[in-house]
Amino acid sequence: MAHSPKTHNLTPIFVGGTGRSGTTILGDLLNEHSQIRTSNPTEIKFLSNRGGLLDVIFGSPSLKLLDRKKISMLHVRTYRQRKRRDLDARYLRMQEFKERLWQKWWEIDAQPPHGPGLHAGIDKEALAQIISRFEKSLKGNPSRLGTRFMNDFISAQLDSSGYEKYWAETTPMNISYARQLLILYPQARFIVMRRDPRDVIASLLTKDWGPTTPLEGIEWIEKRLRSDSFGESFIPDNQLLVVNLEDLVSNSPKESYQRILNFLKVIDEPAMRAFHQERMSSDLASSGRWKTQIDSPEFSQAFTDMIQRLEHDSVKFGLI
Repeated sequence: MAHSPKTHNLTPIFVGGTGRSGTTILGDLLNEHSQIRTSNPTEIKFLSNRGGLLDVIFGSPSLKLLDRKKISMLHVRTYRQRKRRDLDARYLRMQEFKERLWQKWWEIDAQPPHGPGLHAGIDKEALAQIISRFEKSLKGNPSRLGTRFMNDFISAQLDSSGYEKYWAETTPMNISYARQLLILYPQARFIVMRRDPRDVIASLLTKDWGPTTPLEGIEWIEKRLRSDSFGESFIPDNQLLVVNLEDLVSNSPKESYQRILNFLKVIDEPAMRAFHQERMSSDLASSGRWKTQIDSPEFSQAFTDMIQRLEHDSVKFGLI
């Protein structure tokens, strides 16, 4: 499969956060710059969602394979046994990954960011070839194969011009998986979108997935904030930018916008600036919606308790 050398040299921008925190609209903003191409769909899902490509390569976070003690090759029998078990498990995860990709992520009957699915941005035959090539090489270095898989995927997306500097992707779990993503792309940039957790919960409760009550929302978002904090701890400072949604659209929009440009070392462009000024109004943040939708003494106490736990464990969270 032939690819433009410039496409291969793209630096990924992985945007993430808790979800409902502005990741999609930031991806849309970045896409307005001539040097940035945001994936279509903006959330490809198959990379950093549970059961995705990163789980095929590294195992799920719960397995903690990255933290295992290495076995010296001098212990030949033990080394070979582990290698065989790891390969068998990787093949099993590969089969589960393919099933999820074609049945769950290929075509999605939903509005953005959950829809429309991978079919919007890549030819099915091209993706099938990329998957086949990856699967046939599973005995090789898994992280190197993962980078090649993603390079092939990025190059094959239909709207590639081959002249962009960056490729952006906005699956919220990107930050939780930052450790793994940095193995594939040590040069990657990460943008964490944060938002008042109470407004995130209020927004979540309007959806037909996730928590169904405000108290369930607190449990859900605490897990996500802790997971993101762990992933964020692996990102070098010069490769990480934290953006508060409230600042980007309301509190300090000009300063926040300029911070994004400075972080990516790109100049301002009329199309991107117009999108920010005209499409990213304060309504996007819906700041304080929780006060009329989910506030109660029970919720307020549970939220205060959560914040105390997060602060005690030095876990970062959005504006309050």
